Order: sequence, then C-alpha cells, then structure tokens
Amino acid sequence: MNMEAIRLTLNSARLTPIIKLPKTLRNREVEVIVMPKSEDAKERQLDTERKSMMGCLSQYADPSLIEQEAHGTGRTGRERAAQTCADSGRGC
Repeated sequence: MNMEAIRLTLNSARLTPIIKLPKTLRNREVEVIVMPKSEDAKERQLDTERKSMMGCLSQYADPSLIEQEAHGTGRTGRERAAQTCADSGRGC
C-alpha cells in the first residue's frame, strides 16, 4: 500500500491559530507530517468507543463494604454538611 504524505519543518507559532500546543512546543521548530487517515484507524476508534469501564476496578473492591454501598445513606452531600454544621453548633 503506497501512502502519500507531506513532511514540513516550521516554527510552531504558525500552528497556534489551528492547534492548541503545549507550552513546551511553543515558539520552536517542529515537524509536521500530514497523511490521510487510514480506514483501519477509524475501525479501531469505533472498537475503543464501544468498550465499557464497568468492573475495571473490581480488584480493589472491599466485599465487606458492598452491603453499605447498596443502601447508601440516602442523604446528599449538602444534607450531610448541614447536619455536620448543626452538630458542631457553629451554624455554618
């Protein structure tokens, strides 16, 4: 498969209107390579989008806390903060 590409060296200041560059690349000579995106890359991107993160941290779960997580406290953070202020007597 023969792929056409263009390779340029230029000052990164010329790219700032188009691309947000990290500070480490600003006002420096950089190399830019322009080439068509392959169809394989599009398919890989679709596969990545379909993956779920569900269960990826299960190795860190504490089984003894699962029952508590299922029921929760039923209170929002704001309600807990209000109760803490009331308990402290400071009237936050």
